[in-house]
Amino acid sequence: MSILEERRIRCPSCGRKVPAMRYCIYCGAKLPQATQQIGGLQPQPQQPAPSITKPAKRSFFPGAKDEIEQLMSRITVMHERKAALLDFFISGEVSEKVFIKLYREYSGKLNDYLKVRMAKLEELKGSLEEKKNRLSDIAMKLEEIEIRTKVGEIDAATYNRKVEELRDEERRLSESINSLNADIKALENIFGDKKPSELRDLEIKLEKFKSSLGKMGEEGKVTQETLNFVMEDLEKTLKLLDSLLKDRKEREMRIREQLETLQTRYKLSELSIEEYERRKRELQAEIDKIWE
Repeated sequence: MSILEERRIRCPSCGRKVPAMRYCIYCGAKLPQATQQIGGLQPQPQQPAPSITKPAKRSFFPGAKDEIEQLMSRITVMHERKAALLDFFISGEVSEKVFIKLYREYSGKLNDYLKVRMAKLEELKGSLEEKKNRLSDIAMKLEEIEIRTKVGEIDAATYNRKVEELRDEERRLSESINSLNADIKALENIFGDKKPSELRDLEIKLEKFKSSLGKMGEEGKVTQETLNFVMEDLEKTLKLLDSLLKDRKEREMRIREQLETLQTRYKLSELSIEEYERRKRELQAEIDKIWE
């Protein structure tokens, strides 16, 4: 293989062949480190690549349309690419000029996706309100027809025909409302395609990046313009993550307080070692469940 050719490997996450970099250019997953060839040694014969069966697609947004799911996934991907780019910059693998160019580009795309999300959300909520109003109208019409029939204004055949028409429309509206609710829920669920534990890890990673960037700024390794732009952007993302994880963090904190109390009671000989270990495992399992 010529040194000018780009070596490619298969991503263990999405199964696509991608450049042998640190992260997959399609799904953002971390790639296995490429084995370096040592000068003078003949490369081993390449074995046929094992067939990869891609896992069944997991539905992160049950009931939502594909276009909605794709939009929300793109939002997550942009966040992941920005995080990967920050990692490259802080580790010195990319110059500041290239870093800020790509970071602004990804930030712009992310903002565009978020604008599309908001516009779609408003559109769907408006449609949902209209359909709910129509559903209320149908309920009133059904009652009205029943009364008109009872007083002899409408015969049985006409009654049955009108009721069947209205019930049919009612069923279609209910299905449409369920679909709209699923789409709206998906659009409101930023990072909905990530597990809580993955969001927590992302938050921790971004906090470290923020700290590292601050030190780089103090040491004059990054311009103030770049520092201000990225720091402000990081603050927004961290604020978003905190709002998404706040409830889980508070629940974990309460359980950890119970763990501390449990440990103190054990040290004071209130509990046997067996009882202490049993209760400790139960509380730890509760913490693990919070982040599933």
